[in-house]
Amino acid sequence: MSTSSSSDGASYVDMLYSVNDSNFGVPDRCPCGSAIIIQITTEAAAIPKKYFVCKDFKNDGLQQEWTAAIEDETRRLKKTVDDHESRIRSLGRVEYRIDRIDQDAQKTTVRLHTLVIRSTRWRKS
Repeated sequence: MSTSSSSDGASYVDMLYSVNDSNFGVPDRCPCGSAIIIQITTEAAAIPKKYFVCKDFKNDGLQQEWTAAIEDETRRLKKTVDDHESRIRSLGRVEYRIDRIDQDAQKTTVRLHTLVIRSTRWRKS
């Protein structure tokens, strides 16, 4: 396979990921590779709305309503925070288990030391 076709395949896959991801949250870039700008509608009859729009917007270019994108992004970030919170809680449980293992190890060390002393005394007698 030639380098140019590999590059074309990689850019095509990147474009597919961009198209898929552009429908959720705040878009990073348009599937065509152009920058994203915020556009405000100027229609007199409508309440002005903000949109994330491809800088080189054409017929089927990216155009996503700002409020929907922010809601998606907020949901995604909240889920990430919830995941981190559960991980932090599990770390507390792990820390408790480690403390218990340390305590058990100390008790075992004391018992082992006692047994060594007893066996030494027993051999001497």
